[in-house]
Amino acid sequence: MFKLVVTDMDGTFLNSESTFNREKFQSLLSELKDKGIRFAFCTGKQNERVDAIVGDLTQDVFIIGDSASRIKINDMNIYAKTFSNQLGLQLIKRIKHIDEHLVMIVCTEGMAYAENHISEKERQMVLGSYEKVTFVEDLNMIDQDMLKITIFDIQGQCFEHVKGLNKYEDDLYIVAAEENWIDITHKDVDKGKTIRFLQQLLNISSEETIVFGDGLNDIPLFETARYKVAMDNAYPELKRNANLIAINNDRDGVIETLNTLLGNEDK
Repeated sequence: MFKLVVTDMDGTFLNSESTFNREKFQSLLSELKDKGIRFAFCTGKQNERVDAIVGDLTQDVFIIGDSASRIKINDMNIYAKTFSNQLGLQLIKRIKHIDEHLVMIVCTEGMAYAENHISEKERQMVLGSYEKVTFVEDLNMIDQDMLKITIFDIQGQCFEHVKGLNKYEDDLYIVAAEENWIDITHKDVDKGKTIRFLQQLLNISSEETIVFGDGLNDIPLFETARYKVAMDNAYPELKRNANLIAINNDRDGVIETLNTLLGNEDK
């Protein structure tokens, strides 16, 4: 039986409305805690945004946010990995050169930053994933080291854009999670590496871990677990790495799969 559950959020735990079945999740968490099974969200969302979405149900739950560059539990930050401000500013310049219309979200340990000229629709998209946000005239004003830079392309050309960033691959982890999104973090940060840190902290092995995902950035996450669950709505590449396919995120796929595995088919 597994001792650690790790789930992505968007497209996996959360439905298309970015919500979830609170009553079912509360019941599931209660049973997991009774059995001594730990639960973790692993997401591109800012940790504080996860708190806002999930509310008091985050008690004793690990939040691995900002594309796995931070870990917190019960308002205590236990892990953060940044890259230098100088490198980040170079990267921002390069991204602007690739396409000046790309939306960038730059995250430090205390804040997320985006440019104030983006459209209202793009602003709401940013606010959907980041709770602590400052909209600025120029991202070059950021003077702190960075947790990550996330790129959004409404045209869906991110698989092509990453090719223009390959000169940074020795220093940073760069992944197109899907056609509209790119995440860039410290070279020692991806979902897999951060989950391995958590497993060591908890003394829980990969054989005792179950993970859920839907995107290409979940491939490293799948490498940390014996039980690899791809959502029915996942990318085909991730499904090929899975040993179980769950019903889709609009049908509470994560919760329903865990209830089935725990023998709670009637819940």
